Amino acid sequence: MKHAHLLIAVCSSLLGTASLPLAAAELVLLKDPDPQMALKIESSTEAKGGRSETKDATGQARQSIDITRTRLIHRTMHPDAIGGEVSYRIFRDGITTTLNGKPSIKSGGLEGRTAKARKNGAGNWTFSIPGASAFGEAAGDLEMLGGFENRKWLPGRKVAIGESWNFAPNFIRRALQRDVPNPQVIGIMKLRKVEKAADGTRQAVIDCYIRGGGSNTLVDGAVAEAETGLAGTLTVNLDQPGLMKLYLSGRLNTGTSNARGSARAVMPLNMSVKISPLLAPTR
Repeated sequence: MKHAHLLIAVCSSLLGTASLPLAAAELVLLKDPDPQMALKIESSTEAKGGRSETKDATGQARQSIDITRTRLIHRTMHPDAIGGEVSYRIFRDGITTTLNGKPSIKSGGLEGRTAKARKNGAGNWTFSIPGASAFGEAAGDLEMLGGFENRKWLPGRKVAIGESWNFAPNFIRRALQRDVPNPQVIGIMKLRKVEKAADGTRQAVIDCYIRGGGSNTLVDGAVAEAETGLAGTLTVNLDQPGLMKLYLSGRLNTGTSNARGSARAVMPLNMSVKISPLLAPTR
């Protein structure tokens, strides 16, 4: 099954904290880190307890699926006269897939490589491997990096407790595009509270909700479908720019069907990402 390729890592465990009440009129500035800030990105995606089912003229087959993918990336930006270049150095991209209890371990196609991005005509970052062509899974991974770099989670303005805003969860859209070309994906964030982190700094706690899906008719007449729902929390440190953690959990359902049979998979998801300033960027 190709469902292992649908997963992109983006979320992380929450800090234990104490609540910091705000005055009713007080606003909190929520914005993404300075684009020139060097960042370390640590991500993990787990799909434990997944299952797939295939039906055709020969009968019915079921598989159990567990998938874990972890990444460590250093992100740097190099300003220049034409808008700058973003570099992602992928130090680790490990994938463990277990089908019916039999594990398989491999590295992602970009592990050990450096991907570079420039803005296209639409103003979005597009990644490539300098001096090389990327095909298949590696090309999909580059698209996912672009979806993450263009994420724009935060509104870039002051918001009040209880206020919500829409955001484009591009990293989830890229994952669904493995099965359907134009999935509809919506994301909503809501500022729940401001509290003190364990080290005494202030952090915003933001609730996140993502829903998406779509369908596509394939060349052979089969219908492919994908659908996901995720919810979780984003914490943004207000005193240490560039420090944030996201955790999402939910499920991913995919499937194809035609007159000859069907194949479907249901994958529980736990996704985490920790973003922190990279004090000594590696070149």
